[in-house]
Amino acid sequence: MSAAVLVSVAACGSGDTGTPNAFGTPTSGGALRLALIADPPALDPFTASNFAVAWGNLLSAIYDPLVWSDPTTGAVRPHLAESLTPDNTARVWTLTLRPGVEFSDGAPFDAAAVKANWELHADPKTGSAYAAGAVGLKLTVSDALHLVIELPSPNANFDRAVASGLNYIASPRALGDLTALRTHPVGAGPFVLAGRDPGKSLTLRRNPRYWQPGRPYLDEIDAQVQLPGRTVPDAIDAGDADLGEVTDPAVEKAAKKAGLGLVSLNLNGGLMVVFNTRKAPFNDPAARQAVVDSMSANEINDRFHQGAGTPAHGIFDSTSPLANIQLAPRENDPEKARAAFDRLTSGGTRPFVFSFMTTGSTPGTLEEETLYMQQQVQRFPGVTMRAESVDVATLTRRLIAGDFDMALSALWMNDPEPNLFDFLRPGSPANLTGYTNPVVTEAMNAARLTTQTDQRYDAYLRAQVQLNKDLPFWVYQEAVNDVVFGPRVTGVEVLGDGVLLFDRVGFRR
Repeated sequence: MSAAVLVSVAACGSGDTGTPNAFGTPTSGGALRLALIADPPALDPFTASNFAVAWGNLLSAIYDPLVWSDPTTGAVRPHLAESLTPDNTARVWTLTLRPGVEFSDGAPFDAAAVKANWELHADPKTGSAYAAGAVGLKLTVSDALHLVIELPSPNANFDRAVASGLNYIASPRALGDLTALRTHPVGAGPFVLAGRDPGKSLTLRRNPRYWQPGRPYLDEIDAQVQLPGRTVPDAIDAGDADLGEVTDPAVEKAAKKAGLGLVSLNLNGGLMVVFNTRKAPFNDPAARQAVVDSMSANEINDRFHQGAGTPAHGIFDSTSPLANIQLAPRENDPEKARAAFDRLTSGGTRPFVFSFMTTGSTPGTLEEETLYMQQQVQRFPGVTMRAESVDVATLTRRLIAGDFDMALSALWMNDPEPNLFDFLRPGSPANLTGYTNPVVTEAMNAARLTTQTDQRYDAYLRAQVQLNKDLPFWVYQEAVNDVVFGPRVTGVEVLGDGVLLFDRVGFRR
């Protein structure tokens, strides 16, 4: 297993609805009300965020995954593909597709369609968020069901790159107009987009061409954008939603108290502060360490998350077989922070000024956390932190462009491949900090050449030791994602960071 996972169901709720059960076999029919955090700006496989907390559930319902990462075992499993296997060098892989699959527009789901999608991911003009997994691939269609993939270098974990960012395939008939595809997606999944009320809701209906007989169980998915400040448990309790995703541990705690069903995943990554190591003041490791020494992950959790979260001990979930919690980076050392800031400010006579960029789309708690961080660093003479709140699109653009000093970010990773590799790879758009160190680069390269847990552990251990010295980022709370659902819902099976497999979900008999 590559990430720690807890699949659980909350205690019985009150009333006649019974105990929530994630694992039952649904009956056919019904419309599932799915809670969304916001209206998706796009639903194409290239630019739409496929995180569970974002638009991953809609993409899964419309496209169906080629392969998927099983968070309960860490294995990569086939779905629209029958297999994805490497040769003995791990440089040449072969994708074998299921026969008889069609897109919802009737086009065949074949190797040529996969090739066309992956080539668009690799094309800079597409602006794909998942380009890193496709750049440099040499793709050869052997026949309708077989695609041969030659990688630019060996990668024993390439199947994880596919499961992470290349697993959703759009109809080749829709690829000629990518702008239209963003609002009119065409996939081979169990549902098709049937209607949209911009800013409010989307309606997905059963795909009559779906490849699995008798699936999906549901007739319809009614995806509703939640009102600001309203949680998923609130919406379910009010009868306005059946299912949604939760990443706030305090909200998770409330869902358990309400007796709702939960499938909980403890993921690698987490909430973090990232430093721009390309420029002053945070091109100096001492400045980064001084900021971290002034903070306390335990205090943040107790004060702002009701003590319900888990303070992080690095980039890996503490129960992951790849983690070593003895390697937690230093933090919460005010005297060391005071000494460092004293040097950086020449005893408070030289201003040490920086900005902290967050997103204003997250209500309440984040504003309080930001104020706390500001107060912590401004205890020291000469230190000024300017809080800057921007929208999500601006935050993303400026992070990628390196236009920040310090910023709030997060990673949700079932496995460190490929997300952590790209996050730390020199020159990668995902390397938000601009950080580079040959020790870390070598360790990350070594980790992707093996699937053996002990060998991966050793490689990531070397990376963690160096990261603790350099501190390009500070993870202060472990990542968690919960699928929260009402007692009528069952067949809840998830992939990756908590995205549902929508051919399986439905209502109880």
